[in-house]
Amino acid sequence: MARNNAHSAKSMPRTFVRWTLAILSATLAGGLLYGGWHWRDEIYNWYEARLGHRPLLNVVTWHYQLDRIEESLPQLAANTADMLVIDHAKSSGKVPLSREDVARLKVRPDGTKRLVIAYMSIGEAEEFRFYWDPKWKSETPDWLGEENCAWPQAHRVRFWMDDWKAISFKGSDAFLKRIVGAGFDGVYLDRVDIYEGFTASRPEVRREMVSFVAELSETARQLNPQFIVIAQNAEDLLTDRDYRRAIDGIAKESLLYGASATGQRNSAKDIAWSKSRLKLLAHDRKAVFNVEYLVKYPHIVMVRRELNALGFVPTFPTRSLDGDEPTLPRDIATEVGTPERTQAACPPGSSW
Repeated sequence: MARNNAHSAKSMPRTFVRWTLAILSATLAGGLLYGGWHWRDEIYNWYEARLGHRPLLNVVTWHYQLDRIEESLPQLAANTADMLVIDHAKSSGKVPLSREDVARLKVRPDGTKRLVIAYMSIGEAEEFRFYWDPKWKSETPDWLGEENCAWPQAHRVRFWMDDWKAISFKGSDAFLKRIVGAGFDGVYLDRVDIYEGFTASRPEVRREMVSFVAELSETARQLNPQFIVIAQNAEDLLTDRDYRRAIDGIAKESLLYGASATGQRNSAKDIAWSKSRLKLLAHDRKAVFNVEYLVKYPHIVMVRRELNALGFVPTFPTRSLDGDEPTLPRDIATEVGTPERTQAACPPGSSW
């Protein structure tokens, strides 16, 4: 009996050691596996940037204009910016730019090439677009929602529905395919943040937006492997690895100023929150752009320096994105897109 007890006493430490080693080995293996995935992304992103496969990283200046494209074509062609983000159509968005128009804009006055990116809203349907059917006003399709009080003629969409996907990128005459066919270098996706208005009623909507953008991106690159995808706002999605892989850059509106009033500094908390997300994409060696709507030249100079110090690339257009000089006198109380006009036009508590 004593012999058996002695044997048990000796075997218990050995069993404990074996189990401890097994647990440590499993933990180490798991850590290496996780670290391997992490480092795989690090190496891939470094390699892609090193090989020059991230052309947005070469953009130092850019110009953002969606209105008055037709009358501004000579000025756009004469612009020296490294990248133009413009509407894909002229005549108030009704007549698509030709391949010749786009080719002209892709060459700067000194003969060097630049990127020309087409604007595309994926969260709103716009009445002036080629796809709009006037009968939708009385016979509203399931995917079409209410009009945006801040931007007339723009309607919220249930983006996850197949009919909207067909209009956006899946159909034979989809918006994306028109943009690729016109020779644009990429697409600038607006209203990605539309998903936020559906989170209470549709818990899976965040993942659906990530999937929407990933599908669109994959479709574009099947047509043109070098095609660029830039998302505007919705920076919280950058915490999702799949989303970061689907896009080539992000543009954040009003990071520092103007969220609640023109020229007013945003709260330190809000700025820090957005910066923490934007830096996730910057860490992946992808470009971060900013759109700040300021009206005084000294202020623009100061904010440009602040954003450049963060490694971000800003531009300073008017709120209406009409190509005008932002420091010229304007009525911000009536200009479309200003917080002042939005607060007057939209009911209290509106999600717009």
